[in-house]
Amino acid sequence: METTHQASATKWTWADLQSSYRFWGLIFYFVFFASSQYILNINSALYLKQYTDLSYSLIGIAFSAQQAGFVLGFILAWMASRMKTYYLLYLFSALYLLGISLLCFSAENTVCLIVGEVMIGLALGAILLTIPAFIGGAVGTTEVFVLAFGLMVTLKWLNNISTAPLSGWLWDRDMLLDNPSYFFAVLATPMIIGTLLLLPIKPRLFNIAPPVRLVAPITPKYREPAITFLLYFVPFYNIYWLVKVHAEIRNYTQSATLLTPRGAGWSAFAASIVTPAIFSTLNDNLRAIIESHGQTARYKTWLIILFAFLLPPVSAALIQSQMNEINGNLKRVEPLS
Repeated sequence: METTHQASATKWTWADLQSSYRFWGLIFYFVFFASSQYILNINSALYLKQYTDLSYSLIGIAFSAQQAGFVLGFILAWMASRMKTYYLLYLFSALYLLGISLLCFSAENTVCLIVGEVMIGLALGAILLTIPAFIGGAVGTTEVFVLAFGLMVTLKWLNNISTAPLSGWLWDRDMLLDNPSYFFAVLATPMIIGTLLLLPIKPRLFNIAPPVRLVAPITPKYREPAITFLLYFVPFYNIYWLVKVHAEIRNYTQSATLLTPRGAGWSAFAASIVTPAIFSTLNDNLRAIIESHGQTARYKTWLIILFAFLLPPVSAALIQSQMNEINGNLKRVEPLS
């Protein structure tokens, strides 16, 4: 069931974002771009040295030009955030593709190489800042911008780790040196895929009121907190548990700050780095439910967040303990029709 908030309620919650393809489209766009950019970064110097007669000093100048473009890319990101449209991401993709084409096919021309590196830097700086700006602007809080920026940095780091073996495999077989067209294809394909993933995104992005996400609750189930703690170490149980808990809590609240069960599952699977944020929101809602019935909530949210970083199964056990308490003592709201 999905309707819209009133026109005045234009701000999104973090849960609204994670339950929308607009958010995930931007995230996957960034991931594919980061894959291409990492392969470029660790291979371009060797490619230039083996494919051209450029000196190390000229190659260093070209890389300095990319860093200059990176700084100027922040201006493009500012423009995108001011215009409040994701269409500029298509421009950033075009800049990157044009930049790598100059690198691959015109590297022997120093001017073309430097221009290409500037374009690559522009795209990198713009994309890295624009996406968290869009996400933070949707909610309108510094906290979410920091969370979004941290998510981008973390995804880039994880992506670098996963992409490194592929890049090494390509170099071991001299596949990137056979011809410039192959190197271009390896770099351009992820960028093109990421750009295509932007197409289903709504034109107005987060500049309209978010949808109301009413979820039909399921019957609450008692789970022993100690068993929840142990099962959390089992692969994918955390996803199963988060899906179930987010459906069961809907017996007591339809808060816009809560993820849908499906959104919780996808978030835990695709971006586990945001699990502390999911736990904190769950606990905030549990505390609100308990206190609204004149009782005292047992666990502070800061404690849940602390354990979510140090040992997530502890946070899961504490949340399950409060869920058991609510299910046993509080009256449920009427189920959705």
